[in-house]
Amino acid sequence: MDIRETVIKLNQGGITLEEAQRIVRALATTDHWNLKFALEQTEIIYKANPASRSLSQEVNEYVLSTSGYFSSTDVEKCLQLSTRNDKKNLSAILSRLLQTNPPVIERYGNKTGVFRRIEMDAPAIEWQAADISATVSLLWPFELENYALIYPKNLAVIAGAPNAGKTALLLNVIKLNQFDFTIHYYSSEMGPEEMKLRLSKFDDVESWTFDARERSMNFADVIYPDDINIIDYIEITSGEFYRIAEELRAIFDKLNKGIAIIALQKKKGAELGRGAEFSLEKPRLYLSMDSGTLKIIKAKNWAVEGENPNGVEFNFKLINGARFIY
Repeated sequence: MDIRETVIKLNQGGITLEEAQRIVRALATTDHWNLKFALEQTEIIYKANPASRSLSQEVNEYVLSTSGYFSSTDVEKCLQLSTRNDKKNLSAILSRLLQTNPPVIERYGNKTGVFRRIEMDAPAIEWQAADISATVSLLWPFELENYALIYPKNLAVIAGAPNAGKTALLLNVIKLNQFDFTIHYYSSEMGPEEMKLRLSKFDDVESWTFDARERSMNFADVIYPDDINIIDYIEITSGEFYRIAEELRAIFDKLNKGIAIIALQKKKGAELGRGAEFSLEKPRLYLSMDSGTLKIIKAKNWAVEGENPNGVEFNFKLINGARFIY
């Protein structure tokens, strides 16, 4: 297929000019097109056919705004398509989006009319210029910084049984780091009165400087990419605990130079939190807490070369809900 035929199909399929230009740039490399000529032809074709893209344009904008999967019914409802002709045209537009080169969407799962937008963005990892000493110099209770390194864009998980001390550990992270980092703390269970009561157990709490918020779901939406984000805690109430992995990935995707420290509930005596192995994949540091015991389940980056911290346990007493003695 030559340049003009490809661009015409993109135009008819509802692809925006900007998206078409991106696709043309990609194809110019693989198909050995003259990039300047290809981009000129793209603009000419799009300027000549603006009116033919009304519904196609709306569908394309909907598709490009999605993440995850969507159905043709979702598109119909969003664009308020009610006539048989509109639904027929929608089906044709989605079919064209499946067949563009490269395709914009693909079929998802086994259900008819369900699709996923193909996300082609994959930022380059500039590893040659990276500084491996540029860790996030966070201080931890139990001096965990002497066991595991935390790098920008890392996740750390604390899986704890009820009343094991998860919140106390997270508040101590704030206490130790609040003057060196911008910290955002999201609580899924404490209102202002209870939080004030918890914080009153600490010394000099009046001078603390951190951002405290109420939040119980969709934490990725409120992540600050370059700061310290503390989530206390992620709740999955539907029983679909495998969704923990989706939540963690969404949070990871929002991070840049910052990190996220995330608490999960777990059963007493179990090592892993809700989601089990699904919760273990993304974090670079994974801690397990029971009453009086903290264990390093996973430390991906060791603080001391040759000294494996995985499996290290700390026995502790939690005094007045605020101070760890170990």
